[in-house]
Amino acid sequence: MLLPAAHGEIDWSVPVKFLDKEFARVARGARAGSRAVDRLAEVVLRDGGQTWVLVHIEVQAQRDADFARRMYRYHLRIFDHFDREPVSIAVLADPEPAWRPNAFGYERWGCRAGLEYPVAKLTDWAGRVDELRQGSNPFGIAISAHLASLATRGQPESRMQQRLALYRAMRRMGVSQEQASALITFMDWVLELPEELEDRFWSEVREEEGETTMQYMSRFEEKAMERGRLAGRQEGRQEGRQEGRQEGRQEGVVLGRRDGLLRAIELGIDLRFGEKALGLMDHIRRVTSVEALQRITDAIKDAQSPEELLRYAAD
Repeated sequence: MLLPAAHGEIDWSVPVKFLDKEFARVARGARAGSRAVDRLAEVVLRDGGQTWVLVHIEVQAQRDADFARRMYRYHLRIFDHFDREPVSIAVLADPEPAWRPNAFGYERWGCRAGLEYPVAKLTDWAGRVDELRQGSNPFGIAISAHLASLATRGQPESRMQQRLALYRAMRRMGVSQEQASALITFMDWVLELPEELEDRFWSEVREEEGETTMQYMSRFEEKAMERGRLAGRQEGRQEGRQEGRQEGRQEGVVLGRRDGLLRAIELGIDLRFGEKALGLMDHIRRVTSVEALQRITDAIKDAQSPEELLRYAAD
C-alpha cells in the first residue's frame, strides 16, 4: 500500500523473518533514545533472492533535524557489520505534510558519500480515507486510525465516533481474528478514550452485534478487569489503614480485592455474553474465595458460555 513496487517483488508466501537481535547490535550507540519501532527484516523475493529491509518509523509531533543522518548511520552500520546491502525505508507518521527528509550526504574535495531512501508519508492519505476503509487491505484501517488520531486531538466525542466507524469498517473487511486483534490493539492505543467513553464505545459495539458473542476480544476487557483489581487493592489498603492493625490491613486487602474482582467479572460477563447473562452474578457473589474469583476472571475471555464459569467457582 505504501510502497507498491517493493510489495510486488516480495514473495509473501514465505514468512518475513525479523532480525531483532541483529538490529540491536548495530543500533546500540547509534540511536538517540528508544526507537523500538525501527525494524530490520529479511524477505524472500519472487526471483528467489533475498534482501534485508530496514523499516524506520518516525512517530513524533515535530520535525527531527537528525532523522536523515540517523537513517544513513543505521544503513551504513548494517552494511559494515554484516556485509549486507539493506534497503532503507522511512515511514513518517508526523502531522506536517511538507516534512519528508529522503536523503543524507556530504561532499568535500571530490569525496562524496550519501544515502537516498523512499519515504512513505501517512498524511498523503488524508484525502483518501474512504478508500482506506473500503478496501481489502487491513493496513488501510491502521493508516486511517492514525489519521483519525491526528484529526481528533482534544475532541474525545469525535474520537469515539471515529473508532466506531473504523471498527465497523474492519468488520466489513472480513479480516482474520489475528489481524483484528492487532488492529483493535492499535486503535485502542492511537485513539485512546477517557474511561467513560471507552465503556460507551464497547457497549455500542456489543449492542450492534446483538446477543451473539463478540468475535474479537479487546484489550478493553483486560483493562476493565485490571481497573477492578486495582480498585480492590486500593480499597483494601485504605480499609487496612483505617483499622490501624495488621489484621485490619490483611482483611481490608482481601475484602477490597474480592470487591474489585466481582466488579471486573460483572463487566466482563456483560461484554462477553450480554446483559441477560448477568443473572449469573447472583451465584458468583456467594463465592468467598478470592482465588476462585480470580479463576473466574481469567476464564471469561475463553469461556464458551456463561454457565461454564461456574466450574471455577468452587472454593
